[in-house]
Amino acid sequence: MKKLCFFIILSTFLSLSCYAQQLLLAGSRSAAMGYTSVANIDFWSVNNNQAGMAFYDKNSAGIYYENRFMLKELSYQAFSTCYTTKLGTLGATINYTGDKNYNTLKAGLGYALKINRKFSFGVQMDYLRTSLADIYKNSNKVTFEIGLLYKPSENISFGMHTFNPLPIKLAEYADERIPTIVNMGFSYQINSDIVVNIEAYKHSEFPLEVRSGGEYHINKIFAARLGICTKPFRYTFGVGAEIKKLNVDFSSCMHQTLGYSPQISLYYSF
Repeated sequence: MKKLCFFIILSTFLSLSCYAQQLLLAGSRSAAMGYTSVANIDFWSVNNNQAGMAFYDKNSAGIYYENRFMLKELSYQAFSTCYTTKLGTLGATINYTGDKNYNTLKAGLGYALKINRKFSFGVQMDYLRTSLADIYKNSNKVTFEIGLLYKPSENISFGMHTFNPLPIKLAEYADERIPTIVNMGFSYQINSDIVVNIEAYKHSEFPLEVRSGGEYHINKIFAARLGICTKPFRYTFGVGAEIKKLNVDFSSCMHQTLGYSPQISLYYSF
């Protein structure tokens, strides 16, 4: 019975597009805003679109945790840090998904450079490890991701990000390859209190997905967020607080069939 439950969970884990999206995303702010991330300029750009790091001028470190569908076997964890220099911004990320029976690890080193006042470019080299129980060998691969950010004004930003542009072969069986993921979108700050995001997300093995979300700053400390995703349909929501140098965010994704996936993230700016 335990083996049967394990394989049911594993097949669900591999088949859902939610799994694919978490390959790149971290941060409860983005998760609460319909998983829109590519045009955001915040600490979690180090994980979601490295080009955004060039406009983020703080040295920070943070963690993210998601209890996907309330199953510890599908839990997702991330640790990220970034450091700004005169020659650009450096970033490092470690993402871990799963448990001892099946897990994936993604470790990356990134760099972002502001080309001018409006454009920035980011790149990250990634090490990917996939582990399936003790009797199978680990799969170890190396790939990269690139991002662009265009900020024509203070309240508008456009972003584009590609993970694994050259589809790396994962296994010889059935020519299995690591998926390529491309997302692009924009963020519009309507006024000092309201931000709206819209994004198109394409996984090489799934249909095009549209994501949208908004953020409302209740005051200087607290913010409330909502979002919607398509294919499959999900809605998201959350709150956040900025207390001096500490940011704490809570969010959740509601899948109409599989239920809730609560998330929490926090980061500290030095």
